[in-house]
This record gives sequence, structure tokens and C-alpha cells, in this order.
Amino acid sequence: MFGSWNFIIIQTVIVVFWITLNLYAVAERWDPYPFILLNLVFSTQAAYAAPLILLSQNRQADTDRIKAEHDYWVNQKALNYLTILHRDAHGDDCDCPDPADPDGEDQDGRAQPYAARPGD
Repeated sequence: MFGSWNFIIIQTVIVVFWITLNLYAVAERWDPYPFILLNLVFSTQAAYAAPLILLSQNRQADTDRIKAEHDYWVNQKALNYLTILHRDAHGDDCDCPDPADPDGEDQDGRAQPYAARPGD
């Protein structure tokens, strides 16, 4: 609800109505010119909106992290397939680097960038 165009439009209409009513009402001005009550309403709304926005950002960050991890493993598989196709095309005497072992390290203990996830 917060942050949608419907919310912004409805809030704008309410604020314009509030200010207009309080400026032109001759009797019973419940919130005169500095609009202290309106300010209090906005402060309360902000106190509720900020945590909701943070929660939404955290959920989105979790979703993005999961998608990025999935993309990483898909890219690793694609790279492994391309390496295999490259070796098939060039033969056994190709000077290309050797594929990594299942734990993702070469003979020197360095991590290989195209190591497949164990079990794939």
C-alpha cells in the first residue's frame, strides 16, 4: 500500500482537503495555519512507513541473493559445457587449462573460476 500511486494520490487529495478546509473554515478551525496536527499525522505515518520499507528491502535483497546464486551456478555449468565442447573441438593436445576437480581447486590448491558445484 505505501509507495503505490494510489496511496500517493489519495494522500495528496486528503492533504489538500485538510489544508483548504482549515484555511477557509471560519469557525471550528481544529488545526490552524502551522498545521501541527497534520504534521503529527505525517510523523506517525513516517514512523510506520520506514520499518515497512526496510522490511520490503530486506525481502527484495534475499530474493536478489537467491537469484544471483542461481545465475552463478547456471553460468558455471554453461562454462563447464563450453570447456568440454572446446576440448572436443581442439583435441587432447589443447593448451587450455585443466578443468577443476569437484572441490573447485586445481593441483596447486588454487580455486578455479569455472568449478561446478559438487553433485552437478
